[in-house]
Amino acid sequence: MKLLIICALFFSSSLSAQEVPAATGSKLPQDQAIAALEFHNKVRKDVGVGPLTWSVELSAYAQSWAEQLTKKDCRPKHRPPTGEWKQLYGENIFWGSKPGFTALTASQHWFSEIKDFDGGPIQPELAGKTGHYTQMVWHNTKSIGMGIAQCPNGAIIIVANYDPAGNYVGEKAY
Repeated sequence: MKLLIICALFFSSSLSAQEVPAATGSKLPQDQAIAALEFHNKVRKDVGVGPLTWSVELSAYAQSWAEQLTKKDCRPKHRPPTGEWKQLYGENIFWGSKPGFTALTASQHWFSEIKDFDGGPIQPELAGKTGHYTQMVWHNTKSIGMGIAQCPNGAIIIVANYDPAGNYVGEKAY
């Protein structure tokens, strides 16, 4: 009995925050999900914020919005605040004009906004320049899920959802 408990404790404590199930919850392949999660967690560690875990449920939520965007004009657009497609979580969206973009590419693009971030409280006038980055590193956010869809013209849309959401005006990201 003791051995069983010790083994259970060992295996549960050795689980990595980087784990992503083979069935990611979206059309995002597991290797892309792992790469994006690892990148997010490195960026978060660099600023002293705890790691994110992968959420199959958030991934399904992100996937549904990515697919919805491909049915319209295939442009990046956040979920609306009300209605059937109401936004429930933090959200980053990436649009690339050709195939080949990945979840890591999107994450690196969002991270590039760090150059405009001053470390202070979120200000409305800078939210458009830094909001993707600050959502990535938001101190209260615990989980992420991502989805990917291809537009009829070959462009790629990648959606990331974060729970809980961040980017509250007047608050610091970390």
